[in-house]
This record gives sequence, C-alpha cells and structure tokens, in this order.
Amino acid sequence: MFAKKLKSIVVVHNDKVFWVTCGGSEKSCPGVAQLPLEKLLAEPDAIDQLRPEAKGNHQSLWIVPDHWFGMERYPFQSDKSSLIVPFLERKLTAAHPECKEVSHFFNYLRAAAPTGGNELLAYFLQEEKAYALYKVLAQAHLAPRYITTPAFLWVDRLRQVSPEFSQEGTLLMHVGAGECLLYFYFKGNYLFSRNVILSDGPDRMEALTFEINQSQYMFSQKTKSELNRVFILVAASDSPEAFSQAIGREVVDLAPLLAERPTIEIEAMPLLKGLLPEADTFSRPPFFSITQRQVRRELAWEPVQRAGIALGGALLVLLVGLNLMLGSLLGADAEDRANIKRQAISAAMGLAQYQSALDQVLQTRQGPESAEMVRRVLACIPPGMRVRELGLTLASPPALTLKAAVPAQDAEQLKAALAQLVAALKTRFELPAEFSLNNIEISTDPQAEGDAASRYLIAFRLELT
Repeated sequence: MFAKKLKSIVVVHNDKVFWVTCGGSEKSCPGVAQLPLEKLLAEPDAIDQLRPEAKGNHQSLWIVPDHWFGMERYPFQSDKSSLIVPFLERKLTAAHPECKEVSHFFNYLRAAAPTGGNELLAYFLQEEKAYALYKVLAQAHLAPRYITTPAFLWVDRLRQVSPEFSQEGTLLMHVGAGECLLYFYFKGNYLFSRNVILSDGPDRMEALTFEINQSQYMFSQKTKSELNRVFILVAASDSPEAFSQAIGREVVDLAPLLAERPTIEIEAMPLLKGLLPEADTFSRPPFFSITQRQVRRELAWEPVQRAGIALGGALLVLLVGLNLMLGSLLGADAEDRANIKRQAISAAMGLAQYQSALDQVLQTRQGPESAEMVRRVLACIPPGMRVRELGLTLASPPALTLKAAVPAQDAEQLKAALAQLVAALKTRFELPAEFSLNNIEISTDPQAEGDAASRYLIAFRLELT
C-alpha cells in the first residue's frame, strides 16, 4: 500500500501474457515470465506458475493491445469537472450495453472539437477478453493499478522529441521483423492504430504502402486535416530510406532521437523497443491510463490513510507517556496530586494544540509533494535550457516559480523551445487551458558572453493542483 514504485509490468501481446518484473536493484535486468492468454482464461490456476516476484501485488502496469481500447467523442461545454464522470458513465453505458462493466473502466481527455468548442475524448475497455483477464488477475490478487496501450505510452516519448507534436498530425511507423504498427495522432492526442502483417515476399512494401494510404485517408476523414510528420522506428535489417521511397514522402528516423535514453528490449515483445526507458520504467512515468473505479478510490485515500496512521501513532505515544507519568505519581501527597491535576489540564490543552497542528500537517500532506513536483518540472525542461532559480510554495494555493536561461539564435528558435516547454508542462500538470507563451516573461540574459549565441532569460509562475 505504501510502495511508490511499480512492482511489475503485464504485457498482452500475440495472444500471450508477459510479466516483466523489476530485479533486485534499480540497475538489474528485469525478469520475464509468460503464459498463453487462452490457457490463462480457461485455467485460472495456471497463474500459480508465475515467479514469486510477480505474485501477491497489485502495483502493476498493464499494457494491452491498442484495439482493446475504444474511444467516443462527446461535446461538453461545462467548466465543472465534477460533472464529467457521471456524464460519461451514462453515455458509455447507453452506447455500449454489451460491456457490462464499462462504467468502471474508462478515462477521458479534454480537447478542442474540430468544429469549435470543447469535447471529451472518452477511452474505455471494449474487448471481452480484457474484462475476463482482469477478473482472473483480480482473483489472484494481481489486478493492475494502471491499464494503458503502446499508443498512449508513445505519446510521452513523441512529445519529448518533437516540439510540434501537440500542434500537428503525426504518424509513427514501428516496424518489426514480421509486423508494422501504425500509430496516428492529432494535436498530441492518440487517434487510432493499425497492425500490418509483413510478408517476406516482393510484395512486402506494396502491401504496407496500400495500408498506409488507406489509413491516411481515414485520418483525413476524422480530422479534416493532413499528416504533417512521419516518424519511423525500424529493425536493423531495414532502413528508413527504403520506407521513405516506398510511401513517397520524407520520414524521420526515431532511433537517434531516442538513443540518449536506453529502453527495455525483450525479444519476445518487439513492440517494447524504444518504448519503456530503463531509468524510470518502474517509477510510474506520466502516461494516460485507465484505472478501475474502486482501485482509483483506494488510490485517492492512500494519502489520508498515511496521515491517519501517523496521527494515531503520535497520539498513542503521547497517551502512553501521560499514563507512565501519572502512574509514577500515584503515591504522592495531596499537594503533589494537585500539581498532577494542573499538569493534566495543561497536557490536555497541549494535546488539543498538537491535534490542531496535526490537522495542518494532514492538509499539507494532501497537497503536492515537493520532491515529486520538482522532478516533474525538471522533466519538462527542453535540452539546452538551464535552470537559474526554482521555487516551490506548498501553502494554499501551492505554486512554483521558475527562471531559466534559453540559448537561441533567433526569435523562431526561442519560440520553438518555449512551445516545447509549455507542451511538456501541460502534459505533466493540470494547467488552465489559456496558459500559453504569453504567460512567460522574456528578457535578455545579462550574464551571456558577448561572443556566445544570444541567450534569453524566461520566468513564470504556476499554481499547481
């Protein structure tokens, strides 16, 4: 209940269920176990064959195929966040009566509607096997906390390498030995994906080109826009140039852009290549996921439980101390007993003051954790930007201030760096929709050397939620 790191990652791929468990230390190689999906659904006891590290914990990430997630768009103009979940529960239950538990397995994103106004992008489990497998895992006390797909995990990776990702249409081609995964995104949001089986014959590229053209047409129909950028991640036997020639447009090789952060690679699961950084795979990176409603409520109560245990322990120590003090003075004379009475009254007043202080601690504990906030802010800083000052205020409302130096040759380069910073901040924090480049103060850096590239100073303040 108190661990802050994931203990395992469960991956469903090619009709198999894989358990990737963290080793004995942060740097040790992960362990892998697997079971056939159909066997696990037909014989739930087969889960007893798992390694001991994978058993008995529910602090896991579950990566399922993209087509196990469904998506619905709903116009929503209200500013009251408390109305969203009941609204989506009604809509999804009515739209998908075949999914009996759809109201317990969904999440949403806010987005600007293509025709104007705002809308909700509701993502939910739509695959019958997903519900059956979750039930098997729950009965074995292995129910995952977070459910996501490769498409959503790629969102965070693409935002890190492309400042324009949140403003344009993007295609990612993830090419393996026998398949090519196509992921389509529009303005930073996942739209749809396709899995193309690749043959070894001469028609290999022709079949892939046909599927890409069909998918591009679907993309244009859904977004009323065209693709702006194509990324590709290929196996060693292929080259980006071959695919660029086949589809008739420029493609950007993603491998050099991801080289700075090594990722977990497992031969049986090629879809993980480039996807899960070794450094933070088990530390809950910021990705979109679905959490079962009851588990979500339990997670929301964890800080309260910790504060309650701390408060109970402090009161217990205080009362035990008072009891020992009173017991040692039972044989005192009348004057001593009068002193004891006065001390007890004073102690009672001190206890009330102590409880008030603990209430303040509880309120502070329910706010953002300073170390976590600093980590999330630093993860937003684009390459080349240098932090000068970073301040964090935990009093209500919590806020942070940042001053940083930005090297830039011209205004366009500066604007691109700031756009990347704003996009990353909106990913990791719940910021107002109107937060933009206009909220950042810009000035020249007096500490910049005369023969160096132009350098600017930026500063801004964010209220955290």
